[in-house]
This record gives sequence, structure tokens and C-alpha cells, in this order.
Amino acid sequence: MDKYEHGGNIYVYKEDVIDFSSNINPLGFPECIKDSMDVAVLTKYPDVNYAQLKRSISRYVNLKDENIIVGNGASELIYLFVRAFSLKRPLIPSPAFLEYERAVILSGGNPLYYEIPEKDGYVIDADEIVNRLLEVDSVIIGNPNNPTGKGIKRKDVEYIVKEAKKLNLPMMIDEAFVEFIYDYKEYQSLDFIKDYDNLFVVRAATKFFGLPGLRLGYGFGSENLIKRLEAYKEPWTVNAFADAVSRRIFEDVEFMEKTRKYIREEITYLTSEMKKIDELVVFDTLTNFMLLKLKHMHVGDLKEELLKRGILIRDASNFRYLDDRFFRVAVKSHDDNVKLIEAIKEVLK
Repeated sequence: MDKYEHGGNIYVYKEDVIDFSSNINPLGFPECIKDSMDVAVLTKYPDVNYAQLKRSISRYVNLKDENIIVGNGASELIYLFVRAFSLKRPLIPSPAFLEYERAVILSGGNPLYYEIPEKDGYVIDADEIVNRLLEVDSVIIGNPNNPTGKGIKRKDVEYIVKEAKKLNLPMMIDEAFVEFIYDYKEYQSLDFIKDYDNLFVVRAATKFFGLPGLRLGYGFGSENLIKRLEAYKEPWTVNAFADAVSRRIFEDVEFMEKTRKYIREEITYLTSEMKKIDELVVFDTLTNFMLLKLKHMHVGDLKEELLKRGILIRDASNFRYLDDRFFRVAVKSHDDNVKLIEAIKEVLK
């Protein structure tokens, strides 16, 4: 497979499949946005400063507009962070989202990696990161991490950010999946923005709000950090539809709470059922996807057999430090989750 291939690439398959490769909210998008298209004005440029969009996000996270930047998905903001700080040697705990590495390499850099140990269930050790800060020019972390589904608690996040600040190292935390965690406030880093001007936190409407096609990302940092990012950013990267939709989704508390409850129930079900399959190693997760390891079969063979049954999984072998025994699955509807379990049992029996 391609070195930087992602999940969700359903367009290469001729038949309809249940897509477990993409970690999008299985409940879909909030119903409240259906009339948002009427609000979008397509005959004018969007507001280049995105005042209304930032105000919506501001109310949602309780930060000032000056602490917010918006972009064309979280991916734009990841690349922007690398470019604005001319990062050449960030520390990336891995396996991790492949775009961190790609953003650095395309900017002429060479990342340093901390291999998250499998024997501990892929739990990130904050001390391991802090002990390597003298070797790098920045830190990039997913919290919770993709593809492992593990999170770093607030006290450990602050410890890392604090030590990085002492060395004047910028740090980015990708929280694209943090809102799926039932007790997400134990993991989110937004409260640290006011005390640590080296911290940049990224989120997106893509995963939690079920809107990957809309391409809306948003990031948080000190006023000075956001100004620096804005200076390197192209104008109008968020379209009028995304701008209009934002005025509703961040107020839909019922949708958010329903999502977290559903994910907690279904990931508990999936984890329990997967652990009953002898041929699998199952890694516990906090969020809406899980990493699994085959004891004997190769993932390519499993993927091929599941496709015959109308199911697409994410071959995880292109993540750094993972091999051709690893795959990732997302939470879908309960009926689809049952189909996944039964299909895997059938193939592996």
C-alpha cells in the first residue's frame, strides 16, 4: 500500500462496502445543519477574517476569538504549523497520524520518533518525551493518538508542554478525536493555552461532527502564536458552506452527548467481542476506533476476505512501527458492528 495512504478510500472499490476504515461519527452529522445551506452566500467571498465562524467556536470552547484560527480541515493547520515555525526535527510519538511526518518531510525536515511500546498497550510515557526534548526543535502529538486510540491525561500533557516551553520549543496537540472520549475534559488541553504560548491545539468538524466533506478545521493558541500562523496562511481556505454550518453545530449539545454515550457503549461491545476471538490481539481504546493485531494471518489476506463480505477495514501496516499483522476498525452502527464481528470470526475460525 502507499506510504501515506489513509482510510476512507472507498472510491477504488466497485461494490458498496461498509466502511470501517474511516473514523467518522457513526451517527452522521447534526440534524440542525440541514437548513444551513440557505444561510450560505455563494455570490460573495467569505469573510477573510471569519469573524462569525470564530465567534461560534469561541462560545463552544470558551476562548477568545484572538485565540482561534480556522482552516480547510485539520490537515491544513498541521501543515501550516510546520511551515510557520520552520520545523525540521520534531519529536513524533509513533505510530501516529501519517500527515505529521509528511508535513515535516515536505518542508525539508527529518523527524525524530519515539516508538510507543506495544508491550504497554501503546500508552505514551510523558517522561520518554521530556527526556528527548534536547534533541528536537518541537513536539507533535495526537491526543487521543491515531491509530492506537490511547490518550494522555491533562497532568501529563501539561508536564510535557511546560518542559517544552523551558526550551522554547513549539508543541502541537492534535485533538481531532478528543470529543469522542466520554470524559474528554480529563484529556483536552485548551485550558493550557493562556499559560503556555508555545502550545497549538488542533481540532476539526471532520470526525466528531461527521462532516469530512465539508473540510473545516480549527486551532487554538496564544494570541501571538495565532498571529504567526495567520501570517503564513492563504486567505479564504474555508468555504461559505463550512462558515454557515459552523453557526449551528457547536451549539448542538444534545448531539454531542448522544455521540459520546453511543461511542462508549459500542466500543465496549466491540472490545469485549473482539477479545473473544483467539486469533486477535486487541488494544483498548478511548475513542471511536480500535487497533487490532493478527496473531498468524496477514492483514492483506484478512482485508481481501472481508471485502468479499462487503466490509472494508484499515490496513495499518503503513503506520511507522506497525507491520502487516495490524489493522484498525472504526465504530459504526450496532448492526454493522455485529456484522464485522461475525465476518472476522468466520474468516479467522
